[in-house]
Amino acid sequence: MTEPKKFTERYYQTSEKETLDKQIKEVQKSQYRPKYHIYPKVGLMNDPNGLAYYNGKYHFFFQWYPFDTLHGLKHWGHTSSTDLVNWSDQDFALIPDQEFEKNGCYSGNALEYDGKLYLFYTANYKVENGKLPKQGLAIMDKEGKITKRDKPILDHFPTGLSGELRDPFVFRRQDSFYMLLGGSKINHPEVKQKFGDEGVLLLYKSQDLINWEYQGEVDLPIDKGYMLECPSLITIEGKDVLFLSPMGIKPTEHNFKNRFATVYLVGHLEVENLKFLVDDWDELDSGFDFYAPQAFYGKNHTPLMTAWFGCGEPAYPVAEKWKHGLSYTQVLSLNKGQLKRYPAQNIVDVFDEQHHFETDELMTSSRNYRVNLTQNFNFKVGQKHDYWEFMYDKKAGLASLSRSGLQKTIDPSCGFLRFAEIKTLKEVDIFVDNSFVEVYLNKGERVFTFVTFQDEQDCLFSDGQPLIGSLFTEYNKN
Repeated sequence: MTEPKKFTERYYQTSEKETLDKQIKEVQKSQYRPKYHIYPKVGLMNDPNGLAYYNGKYHFFFQWYPFDTLHGLKHWGHTSSTDLVNWSDQDFALIPDQEFEKNGCYSGNALEYDGKLYLFYTANYKVENGKLPKQGLAIMDKEGKITKRDKPILDHFPTGLSGELRDPFVFRRQDSFYMLLGGSKINHPEVKQKFGDEGVLLLYKSQDLINWEYQGEVDLPIDKGYMLECPSLITIEGKDVLFLSPMGIKPTEHNFKNRFATVYLVGHLEVENLKFLVDDWDELDSGFDFYAPQAFYGKNHTPLMTAWFGCGEPAYPVAEKWKHGLSYTQVLSLNKGQLKRYPAQNIVDVFDEQHHFETDELMTSSRNYRVNLTQNFNFKVGQKHDYWEFMYDKKAGLASLSRSGLQKTIDPSCGFLRFAEIKTLKEVDIFVDNSFVEVYLNKGERVFTFVTFQDEQDCLFSDGQPLIGSLFTEYNKN
């Protein structure tokens, strides 16, 4: 297992370009790199930030520490695309080179206004006994030039909260702008700790995106853990869908097994009354490696989402010069009030060569493919000595996924088994992109997102009934 490292507070400067370019070339030799997922060209990537469809392109920003595979001083990376498949790396979007952001440019979102893309972020500012939360703003024009404001747009916070107040998500409702911020409330000040002991969601209001007025805490009828991170809001079919990443949420028999959780709430956010009226809420992903989702509107106002392909900092059995990535971009929809998500059609179309099968053993020609199973939902993927396993208990209405059969063991402290409750399972879609795996049940009614480090081409095999479905391989344009 790789051991945790320490980092120094160091930000990128142009004098380091040659050194970084050499490391980027080394990453290109990695045998575990995905082909269609966004991943760091070097160093560590985590939260997606500032997702937007702007000026005819998709713009994805993301947390990035370029100097090592650990959570060091965070920058914003930037990549763009016209189709969500082919991505073009851009220059650094945000570098923490100002005093008010001296400990990193942390997460936030983007909003198009007056022909420009406004990028909101948390300016991380540490002091001896904690943090002084500050929220920053940068503006990108249609030529791609990004101009950072030289002072925060929010430089204070309400009493009774810890300094862990971050991840602004700005949205427009009627004639006003609103900002959601995740934070942590201190209910027991006598207990000295980094965070408070109850997660909170704060709401601010503005008319110009620069000056903000505090509205209060949003009432949320769920377990908020000790800290709420990465709020994100989108409207789907007339319903508000709120995404949150609570730290410290209590595990149940089958859910919330990861160190940090992600949840979604369907209903209505009453900005005037500071309440979220919940019709339905649930854990968002059932896998091992999923956190900090962010929703946004794509081309033709399509509701989309992506997330960090990671969660916390598990010990990996391989030492690489890159780490983590982003999930596939997924189209969001509601089915009887419950959220569904499935890869955007352009991503699905990459795997366009279809081969039907009915067999108890299916060999693949590469580690970039899609499989759609319509019968027999008990199978293993990999080799007899190195595999992950999916199982479905029809009577209990419970799907499970195990990584205990992998030859390269991934952090035993995280456990090897995850569950998803699903009453009727009709089909399973498996998207394998080398070390990144996403498994969709009933076209996204439930999803498992996780990494594996397997060295050989995959084989799907079962111990009983034959597998029935289709293998989709990459479309060869040539």
